[in-house]
Amino acid sequence: MRMILIANDAMKTIKLIIYLTILSIPVNAQNDNSGRFYYGFDDQIEIHRVNNKLLVKTKPSVAKAQYEKLAKARAGIAKTEWQGEHLCKIELSDHQKQDDIIGELLSDDDVVSVRPYYRTTDGLEFGLSDEVILRIKQDINPLEKEKILKQFDLYPTKITKIYECYSLSKDQDVIAIANELYESGLFEFAYPNIICKAELFEIPTEPNDPYFHFQVALQNKGQIFNDGHSGTPGADINALQAWGITQGSSSVIIAVVDAGVTCNHPDLPNTRQVRLNGSNFGTTSNPDRNNPSPVGNDDHGNACAGIIAATMNNNEGIAGIAPNCKIMPVRWDSILYWYGHDKMADAIIFAVDSGANIISNSWGYETANSNFIPAIVAAIQYAINKGVIVVFAAGNTARRSLGNNGYVVFPGNADVKWLLTVGASDRYDQQADYSPTDSLSLMDFVAPSNRAFPGSISGETFEMWTIDIPDSAGYNPWPSGGGHPPAEGEILPDSGTNHLAYTGRMGGTSFACAETAGVVALLLSVNPTLTPQQVFEILTTTTDKVGGYTYTNGRCNQMGWGRVDAYNAVQKAHCTVNFTNQIVSSDTTVVSCGDINVRNVTVNKPARLTLKAAGEVNIISCFEVQPGAELETIKIQ
Repeated sequence: MRMILIANDAMKTIKLIIYLTILSIPVNAQNDNSGRFYYGFDDQIEIHRVNNKLLVKTKPSVAKAQYEKLAKARAGIAKTEWQGEHLCKIELSDHQKQDDIIGELLSDDDVVSVRPYYRTTDGLEFGLSDEVILRIKQDINPLEKEKILKQFDLYPTKITKIYECYSLSKDQDVIAIANELYESGLFEFAYPNIICKAELFEIPTEPNDPYFHFQVALQNKGQIFNDGHSGTPGADINALQAWGITQGSSSVIIAVVDAGVTCNHPDLPNTRQVRLNGSNFGTTSNPDRNNPSPVGNDDHGNACAGIIAATMNNNEGIAGIAPNCKIMPVRWDSILYWYGHDKMADAIIFAVDSGANIISNSWGYETANSNFIPAIVAAIQYAINKGVIVVFAAGNTARRSLGNNGYVVFPGNADVKWLLTVGASDRYDQQADYSPTDSLSLMDFVAPSNRAFPGSISGETFEMWTIDIPDSAGYNPWPSGGGHPPAEGEILPDSGTNHLAYTGRMGGTSFACAETAGVVALLLSVNPTLTPQQVFEILTTTTDKVGGYTYTNGRCNQMGWGRVDAYNAVQKAHCTVNFTNQIVSSDTTVVSCGDINVRNVTVNKPARLTLKAAGEVNIISCFEVQPGAELETIKIQ
């Protein structure tokens, strides 16, 4: 959703103190009340009026339902919301009539006060009631206090051990009076009573997907899951905490270059798949080049796509890491390996040119040669040059329990800057047995997966949960050629809605790679302008240094920069840009971020300013678009 405003020579300078409410992006414009402030002790806390919101205080005898009905009947009032027993927040449909509406509301005998909402410079909205909060200095004669309170006709409403509360009449300016009280020098503090919601910084509730309890890579509480296993609490990517910030954006597309994704899977419907003509680069085993569905028993693509973006809170299956994002299936054959590997490069190029933001690649060749197939290296470079995030698995070449430390495979080892290469940790926050030990700084970090491959450590096998080919194909029931344990024909899960469309038997660095792609999708959801370099820097600087290994300058050979932490990474990505004191004169200036605060900005002819935000654009004050200049605002969804 976007708006473009072009100022022409016939127009005077446009001061953007107008409302940009035609956008779906929350754009909050304020009057240029830059001189308004209140005292927080001796700090002057700058505040700005919000033109479309009022806080009304009614008498105790007024019934809420009755007052809501009366308020909504008035012209210009669009919405009411109670902030307490007798405090009603009112939103106006016509901000230009705010003063008239205030006057009309104040004429009601049942109304104690009506005051505008305000916003701090960093975006916190609050209302003001008819009260001031103060505390007199210890060495002040109480008679002086009584004198000044009488001067302003204030009367007490609450006296506590640490502060006192006094009420004003409905026509008094509560900010001005509070400031005068503080400036008298009699008080330690004096400020308007602020009506504002305090946030509870709690972990979001677990999703209702019935197999989420087994998804220890996303939330490890030490719970019992497959084969009686349990792990170390916290040995996970902190998905639940990250979901408190974002569950993804539908504008973020993750291409899964793999063995295909089921059409209209019950946990990944086509509404969240980008299924494109020409997306099947496989062999004649599936001659339909427009159908990137898996063939035969090959579930690997489903398994990777599911952990990235399976539907959340649908009372079925699992929860994906970025459940609001979209999957672009790009299919090649992993069953019939022998065909021209130029197609792998073609598949990457196709994903880039088709609009993918991220490419997840849980595949590779067991060679340490970083230039094994130059066309694939060139395709990765092409993608990164285009701003696409490319994620590769490091490979499963190690069997450390058997004395083999392994190596990072091609193309994860390719010498391409900002390529993300992912190894695996286990449920104990240790290096997974198969994940390569890397002394060449080729592996960037790890993500949780299963502990070991069958045959390496007794009792260990694949144990990560994701989606499967529905019915009898895929990993559920466990196939004859899938490695044992588990036993051939094992059904896991063996109950639940569409239970054969899910599996608890995924693993390897393939799973870790897909997990990381899901985390990257969350990063781009809160900050869609992140470059491959910025994503690399965010992920490598927000990892958890787990395992008890020796991290030298932040890195170790077993875990790279550490175990991926989705919450830390999303917090760092969800930034706010303060675009202030700027004169825009270049042809095109783009400001992009999660939230954008704009203040004291002039756009001169013939410049164009584009504001792109995943969250809010807050036009605070002094925003001018000169004749002949352009302003564009874009909501990134």
